[in-house]
Amino acid sequence: MVAVVVEALTDAPCPRVGVTVTGLGVGESVVSVWRSADGERGPVRGARRVVMTDAGYLVDWDAPLGRSVSYEVEVISGPSGASRVTAAPVTVESSTGWLMDPLVPQSAVPVVGDSTDETYLRAQALSELEYAADVQVFNIMGSSKPVALFGQRMAERGLDTSVSTRSAEQNARLESLLKSTAQLLFRPLPGWGTRTLPGTLFLANASAVQLPVDVSWGGNLTRWDLKSDVVAAPTIKVLTASFTYGDVKLLFASYGDKQAAMSGRTYLDDLKNPLGG
Repeated sequence: MVAVVVEALTDAPCPRVGVTVTGLGVGESVVSVWRSADGERGPVRGARRVVMTDAGYLVDWDAPLGRSVSYEVEVISGPSGASRVTAAPVTVESSTGWLMDPLVPQSAVPVVGDSTDETYLRAQALSELEYAADVQVFNIMGSSKPVALFGQRMAERGLDTSVSTRSAEQNARLESLLKSTAQLLFRPLPGWGTRTLPGTLFLANASAVQLPVDVSWGGNLTRWDLKSDVVAAPTIKVLTASFTYGDVKLLFASYGDKQAAMSGRTYLDDLKNPLGG
């Protein structure tokens, strides 16, 4: 019988949830894992239609913080047939929110909601939200009232997540994050902002303005003006070719032939293309 167990993990690099799936049966199963939080249900990033054999383990780096989260495993096909299993709810406790590159968890920077720590949200952060919609207005001959065509109301735009850093170390860490990517994952704590924000926000950040406040006088206070648009979660599919020692043996008569084929190439080149050429 299919079973799912979830565990809140709070060690480095940042809080997350580990999901263990067992009892799938001998052979390949196609599985999707879904997360429900804040009244919304969506797939765990990287866990749509994945192949597992008997059991599987994955990490949800996007799990909301400080609120109840539940996980559902949907078995689409496999030795035991289709099924759905829901794990007991879990709460990921954290004393800070987190800002990170959604594709590089090691880039995570802790953020607090007031000026009591080294990296904190500034007063204007999360105080104003814009909800834009595409609207086109057409004037109709003979009518004083134009006709309007409306598109779907979009997610938050111009979300202010401006922060300040109090130490050179935290400022360097935040600067490295913002210079390395224009897409961010922001996980606020419950109660931040003028309204209840979702626990997981993917942001497109076009501009980050750095303002050293007292650095020229020997201080370490730096302000960062950040305004971003809420966007869909990023996903990347990577296809890799797998080679076995048997494949290489069939194509090379001796180790000398292998060396000749890789002449002038690096070890990394060999990992990428063990057959040479």
